[in-house]
Amino acid sequence: MTLSAGDGASGTELTPAALERARRKSRFLALLILGGPLALFLLSGVRAVQLAQEGEVPYEWRDLNCDGKVSPVEWLRGGIDFRLRPSQLVPGCQDVYAVKSGAPVVVRCTEPPACRIARDLLK
Repeated sequence: MTLSAGDGASGTELTPAALERARRKSRFLALLILGGPLALFLLSGVRAVQLAQEGEVPYEWRDLNCDGKVSPVEWLRGGIDFRLRPSQLVPGCQDVYAVKSGAPVVVRCTEPPACRIARDLLK
């Protein structure tokens, strides 16, 4: 038994084995087109987590809005985008500053208030 491909006008007849090979090939191609970018996206996410774990800012100091909680986004950005330096705003404290701009985001001190948002200190 042979199956016709399309409307039969071309006169091409496909066997069931040939149809199965064509379906398998199209599934593989779809997996490659959709799976490749997904795999790269997952690898980049894993690398971002690795970089955040190795970040300079300690976990407790990654609270970038001084609300007392470190959200997953604050943890990730705190480890990748920010660094520590002696404070230019409050002597004896540490600035958590953005690497790209150099602007302080949060000032961390050992004595209360331990967390201060830098833009509030600049006013």
